[in-house]
Amino acid sequence: MSTDSAQERAHEVVVIGAGIVGVAVAEQLQHRGRRVTLIDRESPGQGCSFGNAGHFATDVVLPLANMKTILSVPRVLMDPLGPLSLRWGYLLKILPWLMRFGVAALPRNVEKSCQHLRALNSRSIESYQRLLGRTGLGDLMTNRGALTIYERLDSVRKNQSTVDLLKGYGIEIETLSGDELRALEPALGPNVAGGLFFPRTAHTANPYRLVTALAERFVQSGGGMLRGEVVGLQPAGSKINVRFSSGRVLSAEQLVIAAGAWSKTLAGQLGYRVPLDTERGYHLMLPEAGCDLTRPMVSFERSFVMTPMEEGLRLAGTVELGGLEAKPNYARADVLFDHAKSLLPGISQQGATRWMGFRPSLPDSLPVIGVAADNPSVAFAFGHQHLGLTQAAITAELLADQLQGKAPEVDLSPYAITRFQ
Repeated sequence: MSTDSAQERAHEVVVIGAGIVGVAVAEQLQHRGRRVTLIDRESPGQGCSFGNAGHFATDVVLPLANMKTILSVPRVLMDPLGPLSLRWGYLLKILPWLMRFGVAALPRNVEKSCQHLRALNSRSIESYQRLLGRTGLGDLMTNRGALTIYERLDSVRKNQSTVDLLKGYGIEIETLSGDELRALEPALGPNVAGGLFFPRTAHTANPYRLVTALAERFVQSGGGMLRGEVVGLQPAGSKINVRFSSGRVLSAEQLVIAAGAWSKTLAGQLGYRVPLDTERGYHLMLPEAGCDLTRPMVSFERSFVMTPMEEGLRLAGTVELGGLEAKPNYARADVLFDHAKSLLPGISQQGATRWMGFRPSLPDSLPVIGVAADNPSVAFAFGHQHLGLTQAAITAELLADQLQGKAPEVDLSPYAITRFQ
């Protein structure tokens, strides 16, 4: 998919990062008449976009930083295979991030984050319909909603305050009994006591194919694709010089940093400090699961998601704080099968494969989106945490509006990189 026609003259727009966010931004800018070059050290979709849960989670408007999370930390950290774990050798490095996380969990800050997440998520599905419609990829989004399932009846009471909060932000939710859930998804076992149906969400049966197909459409329409590791960024008058590990340097009239977990270093080279860290996420792919689901479902008690995909059933989720360097702990992927077996009695792990990726996460659970206030040649689209897939298309539209000099329909100031200064 690589093109060698990129010349050493100044490139009109350079987007660094070929995950779902970067590809969506590149395609949107191209759609609006810009000449765009997309750069990544890997081929498109090799990061989080390869292994995510495939869920357009428009219902997720509660930030990870909230008092329920804070209060649960001592308990969950005692379980190395639990929903949240910390590599203790990484504690000192992540401590400043954790302190900001604690501040973000204060009720007044949670309310602001909810509002700003909702502003993006409420526009997510429609923005994808526009994107996938014009690129002929509408089959890659399935609108069947999603489920949250309870194994214990007292979970209904425990989760009620969150349900009420979500409804207050306009999230449509239907309460279902265990029997009603099994009527929707016959593979569910008798342990399921009840749950919630979110009809306004969607999923993709292949998030990796979604990214690669969009990248192919981008190239077919004249977009440039360069594969290489960017190791240096430097202002050069009104342009930005982009230096590769190979020694090559190209000039960008407009630069968009959309490199996910690696965006912190790139932004820092231009003088922008951002408290970005990573949540290491795992999945277990079951190509011969032996049970059929028709929509994503989240286990309330076990904090993981099961999504039907073209290649089988994907079990994904959990949060591990451990940075970019530590080796994967694939036991965190394997334990997902034990969780799923309690919910899907007929499940099989024959041929299972494991994966780990890095979610780019900011303490307030909001992404960085927008043009730099002090340099119109630099723009940002990173830090979407668990919602990169969900928010990619709307991020691209809003950023493209701003780059065109139009007022985006969502105020981008809450997502500005300067909010951390």
